[in-house]
Amino acid sequence: MSLFEEIKNRTDHILEQVRNQVEQGRKTFYRQEYWNTIPEEEILGVIIANYCEWEGTRIIKVMLSALEDANYHELVSEIEALTEKQNFRPEC
Repeated sequence: MSLFEEIKNRTDHILEQVRNQVEQGRKTFYRQEYWNTIPEEEILGVIIANYCEWEGTRIIKVMLSALEDANYHELVSEIEALTEKQNFRPEC
């Protein structure tokens, strides 16, 4: 197996675990009558907020990392400038 295939397999495994956790979050954070109306991204956001212990700087750091990985470099720079202007800089 090539290194690329190994990384892809590991990534696929991690993503499957995240999907499972999102579904667990759906059933944990929301009432059953709303389960089908809540987008996965919203549930993942609640999971991230909990994981970061509701600390805004940690949540922003996660968001910036995700945007950077998705090649939104200009947006990352704008958000960093805004957070710096507000004296709310995540330590990176």
